[in-house]
Amino acid sequence: MVSSQNSFLQKYQKIVSHKNSILCVGLDPVLPSQRSKYTMKDDDRLDFMRTMIKDVAPHTSVIKMNRQFLIGLTADEIKSLNILIHQNEMLSIIDHKLSDIDSSNESAIFWFKEEGFDAFTFSPFGANIEKASLLAHQKDLGIIVLTLLSNPEAIFYKIAQLEEKPIYLYIADRCKRAQVDGFWIGNAEHIDSKDVGRIRERIGDNVVAMTPLYGKQHLIVKSTIFHYDGKSLITVGGPIIYSDDSVQKAEEYKLLLNGFREEMSQRRSK
Repeated sequence: MVSSQNSFLQKYQKIVSHKNSILCVGLDPVLPSQRSKYTMKDDDRLDFMRTMIKDVAPHTSVIKMNRQFLIGLTADEIKSLNILIHQNEMLSIIDHKLSDIDSSNESAIFWFKEEGFDAFTFSPFGANIEKASLLAHQKDLGIIVLTLLSNPEAIFYKIAQLEEKPIYLYIADRCKRAQVDGFWIGNAEHIDSKDVGRIRERIGDNVVAMTPLYGKQHLIVKSTIFHYDGKSLITVGGPIIYSDDSVQKAEEYKLLLNGFREEMSQRRSK
């Protein structure tokens, strides 16, 4: 394993140990003019995001920002948010779903570093996982590769095959060879709890395993925790940042996930 990969995982595990939390808050600010509900109260994204970062920090290990919700902010503004995240002892992931030719990926990775992120998400559509991982580690950034998304159409990656295996497992094999820092698996009806174990068989244990928590859809989350425990990274967005009390909600989710960790620990010991 390369040192940059270990440094990202080690930084995450150190924070998890310190905060006793595998919670990742999805910080995706929505203007009131964008939709009718689950929005900010006004148009000041920076103020909203700064407030949320400070509110959730005691119970959160990672902040994840989806690039689509940052459009319009400058690199300096984004960097200021990441400085605040680091001051509050959290890591920062840009959910960019990067997918391009190598030279374009290299430019994006340069700017991820300039903006102050610790890691980014990568979409393997271009199949150039190994090169993207190398570029990421040269900048001391973590790379988290999408294996299977939550949208219903993503079942294609389970049905279609490459090299006599489902595409999502082909991606996991490539991730292992590329020494990526983590993988993302969605949370939906077309995703089986056994899919996490199948990915683990190929990608190994020395990675961060990310998955979202939607409502009471706990099966994939528990499976991720069963296989990866403190290397799991469970993301929650709107229910925390658009609640009336984001501090309390972050704590509630932290405790919920810790309860899952205890439950899965007992199951592993049987």
